[in-house]
Amino acid sequence: MVNGKYKYDETLYRLNVRPNRNETATQFWEHAIHELIYNGECLIIPTDSGELLVAESFVHEKFAVYDDKFSGVYVRGYRFERTFQMSDVIYLNCSNDKLQAYTNSLFADYGKMLGRMISIQMRNNQIRGILKANLTQGMQEEKIQQLQNYLDKIFNSFENKDVAVVPLTDGFDYQEIGGTKSNTQQQFEQIKQLRKDAIATVADILGIPENLLFETPANPESMEKSFNQGTLQFFYQLVVDELNSKLLSNPYEEEFVLIGRNTLDIFDYAEKIDKLMASAPLTGNEIRELLGLEKSDDPAMDEIYITKNYQTTKGGED
Repeated sequence: MVNGKYKYDETLYRLNVRPNRNETATQFWEHAIHELIYNGECLIIPTDSGELLVAESFVHEKFAVYDDKFSGVYVRGYRFERTFQMSDVIYLNCSNDKLQAYTNSLFADYGKMLGRMISIQMRNNQIRGILKANLTQGMQEEKIQQLQNYLDKIFNSFENKDVAVVPLTDGFDYQEIGGTKSNTQQQFEQIKQLRKDAIATVADILGIPENLLFETPANPESMEKSFNQGTLQFFYQLVVDELNSKLLSNPYEEEFVLIGRNTLDIFDYAEKIDKLMASAPLTGNEIRELLGLEKSDDPAMDEIYITKNYQTTKGGED
């Protein structure tokens, strides 16, 4: 926005419509925020044609009084030979040591538990059988190999098949005794609960209400509003602060405004807006600015109005 009015230029187009030829704005920002949350940082570089690209990997060289440098930048397998200065890129940083430590140990701890439970579940439901064979001591190697071949045929008959036929041979008798299916439902519930616990822990670290993911809360509007105005607002602010510090030619007259799920619903605040107008702490245009709207050209929107119920009155005949 420039002096309260939206500026329609290539920058707005790149940020809101088509950052690059291979991604829409939605895909681009989803990609950027994924990198920010998962890796704790996100590097967005400009190309010579003005497109914006999210880097997949890079080397970050830090300095105290000079611009940091980014080299070895890869995007979709392509390596940029040039070195990017901090002032030339959009760099988002949100190191979450707690999340990183948890995700690193997730497969080491929960992964082992989940794998063990799945293994037990598969073993409990596997098909079992008894093979009776007329064997004599001192069997020739040829007979032993025939027995092994027969066992392999039985195994292959059941593997990844809904219906299987067991070949029978003279001297061999196969009898199926079924699998163990006790506590099957309970074990499935344990696997589901383990997975749910892992997701809930990550959600808690990120500030996402657990009930929004797994069940319908009693007051979803309040919970969603808290998430939008709190957790999401934090990430929005990271982005808009970086844009304002890197892409503005005149920061005293221009600013980037990020409008997302954190945007106030004017219908929810209609009564409060009316009070602000009536008691005169803000003008109409100042309120529009707080709502992320353009300023009105109507001169009346820059005037202060006080309704009679807020005005002072004199006593006596006056």
